[in-house]
Amino acid sequence: MPRITEERREARREQVLQAARACLEEHGLEAVSMEMIIARSGLSTGAVYGYFKGKNEIINAVVSEGTAQLAEELLPILTNTEPPPLPELVGQVLGAIVDFATRDEHVNRLLVSIHGWSHAQSDPTLKAATRYAYTRLRTAYADSVKRWQAAGAFDATADPEGVAELLTSVTLGFVAQRALAGTADISRHIDALEALTQPSGVRVP
Repeated sequence: MPRITEERREARREQVLQAARACLEEHGLEAVSMEMIIARSGLSTGAVYGYFKGKNEIINAVVSEGTAQLAEELLPILTNTEPPPLPELVGQVLGAIVDFATRDEHVNRLLVSIHGWSHAQSDPTLKAATRYAYTRLRTAYADSVKRWQAAGAFDATADPEGVAELLTSVTLGFVAQRALAGTADISRHIDALEALTQPSGVRVP
């Protein structure tokens, strides 16, 4: 029997991960079983176990690879050497998150992320990887604040790390709100940030 190509192998592996995402969204972390994932994937039991040893390994891959993929998509926004004003930057970040989450019409990746955050708390390796990813996000935000300050576009006395922590909370809170409440509007976030960052009584034309 001819061996499958590497491209085909990756496609089948992604097929398993996609099945796991769908099962997580529909049934939650605790209720998902290996049998559910196998059935949803459309592959044989042997084929699925050829890629992953069990449920935990599949869930870890879903979480870690999803986090890494999103981080790569946010990188060009967060490393911009001339970042736009704070509200616009946050809007770009939230827009990229929504694009990532809704790319597959069959799975809400933000809801999958909530399950992933829960799973990361009980898996030391995944917990460390998740912390690293969000620490990088916070550092990138702090770097943007420092660039604004150097350009004279932001309060020079502000603590970059403190602002970065707040912006990270806004970002992760947006994910949680969109997943759990079912909606969170990017334009309203931008408008609110503009209102909060404009001096009192000053209106932008």
